[in-house]
Amino acid sequence: MVSILPASHITDAGRLLMIQFILIYLLFVLLAMFIALLLSSSIANRIIAVAYQMESVRTGRPKPMKVGLGCDEIGVLSDTYNYMTGEINRLMDAREQAAEDLRKAEFRALQAQINPHFLYNTLDMINWLSQTGRKEEVTRAVQALSRFYKLTLSRRELMNTIGGELEHVSLYVQLQNMRYENCATLVIDVPEELCGYTIPKLTFQPLVENALLHGIRMTEKKTGSILITGWREGDDIVFMVSDDGAGIPPEKLDSLQEGAKKAGGTNPPASGTETGHIGVYNTNLRLKSLYGSQYGLSFNSHPGTGTEVTVRLPANRALS
Repeated sequence: MVSILPASHITDAGRLLMIQFILIYLLFVLLAMFIALLLSSSIANRIIAVAYQMESVRTGRPKPMKVGLGCDEIGVLSDTYNYMTGEINRLMDAREQAAEDLRKAEFRALQAQINPHFLYNTLDMINWLSQTGRKEEVTRAVQALSRFYKLTLSRRELMNTIGGELEHVSLYVQLQNMRYENCATLVIDVPEELCGYTIPKLTFQPLVENALLHGIRMTEKKTGSILITGWREGDDIVFMVSDDGAGIPPEKLDSLQEGAKKAGGTNPPASGTETGHIGVYNTNLRLKSLYGSQYGLSFNSHPGTGTEVTVRLPANRALS
């Protein structure tokens, strides 16, 4: 049998088959490219995520990555990074805790240096009152001294409320007035709302002692007034301890100002030792070590007119 097919029919069928083959080929190529793009995008995104997480170490503590990055090499890399991050954070926590413990130890050492002779002088005064038969004054002195050291040594904490420190310095002046026959008048002008904020223990007492012994007691009359004022200034609290005593000579004032600007070191300068301002120096150093170099003491004095000491510290409310 002989079949006769038109040539155009065979040509059209071949062309259609060729087009179908090309379309199927292009479909597989596009599918392969899409799969390859997905795979490369997934790998690249995970690598970029690890890189960005490592880059964040430049601006702060390392933070662990989210789990679930797979079990391949990138997953192993992220798991290793998370382990390293945990170890670094633990070491940083230990270092910060050690630094905090050292700071508190230095703070307590400086605090212990302030006015150790006050107790001996007060006990000598009480002994003298007792020998002269002034029993009522002995009772008042013992009660004031007991309250004074109860406020100083209670609970071995570094901080006190501002109200507690003002009571503490009032007792100090009361005891000194018993010793020096009412030589100083203490005036406290501090708003009541500030009394609930915190302040390091023994902040006011060395300043008032300096005003009394190196200011008022150095005048011809040996009597005078001490004024403590306080106010809120933004996020800080500022106090001024002023007296109308003899003032500080310019050369000694310069050494105090220079020492007040320094935040390092644990030993007072030689000038501080010579002039008896160790307590003031240590108070300034304690404030700077606790809060930072922007806080502490500043001085203003003119011989014959008195001295002003400004105390700046952050406003931190006491926990109830």
